[in-house]
Order: sequence, then C-alpha cells, then structure tokens
Amino acid sequence: MHAGPALDRNELIARIGKLLVADPAVSDGQWHGYALIVRYADGAIARRLSGFRYDPDGTPHAATPDDASLGPAFDDLREATRVPNKEPWGACILRLWRATGRLAVEFEYDAPEQWDITPANLADVAVRARPGE
Repeated sequence: MHAGPALDRNELIARIGKLLVADPAVSDGQWHGYALIVRYADGAIARRLSGFRYDPDGTPHAATPDDASLGPAFDDLREATRVPNKEPWGACILRLWRATGRLAVEFEYDAPEQWDITPANLADVAVRARPGE
C-alpha cells in the first residue's frame, strides 16, 4: 500500500523534527523556542539553513544545525509539498516550542526573499521567525 502525499509530507516533517532535536544546536534544551529557516535560491541550486534559539524573553541566538542529513530531508519535503502548476516553495520556516514539543511548518511560495538574511535585516528576520505563544 502506498502512503498518500499528505502522509509522506507528515512523515518527512516528523523525521526533520527528530533530526533537529538530536542536533547539538537544539539538543541541550537551553531554549524556549526554536526556528529554522530553509531558503532555496536560484531554483534548487543553493540551499541555506539558518537556525535561531530563543530565550524565554524572546531574545534570539544563532543556532544553525550541523546535521548533514537535514538538507536532503528538506529537499524531499520540498518535492513532497509541490503544488500543481506552481514553482516549489522558496522558503520554509519550521518553528518548535520546547514546552509542548509542538512543531509548525510554514511554506513561502510567493515572496521567499523576505526570509533572506543580511546583516541589515538579521534582527528583523529572527523576530519574524520566532515561535509565537
């Protein structure tokens, strides 16, 4: 029996969540919330992961995971979440709440460049990515 695309997508998201919480950037538990921005540029040629850990007061700290299998897992998720007659998403924002273990994923199809990080907008992007209450 073949699992449908939604199940595949959910399985991929669960796998990514497990990889994340096992990564040293996240695994010590010294954070209140966590966000990972995955940005694809130039089609699928360039993929960048940018992670942030948040203190209880919302202060962000750079914490990008090192697990080499995360990138290919996001590549798989990008394929599994393709929308017919539309380009694949260009950015994915994954948010994790430590207290509840809740994981939320947002896909940006229309304006992925809003998640490009530069020295000028780093603080703004970190605030927008922060998991809400």
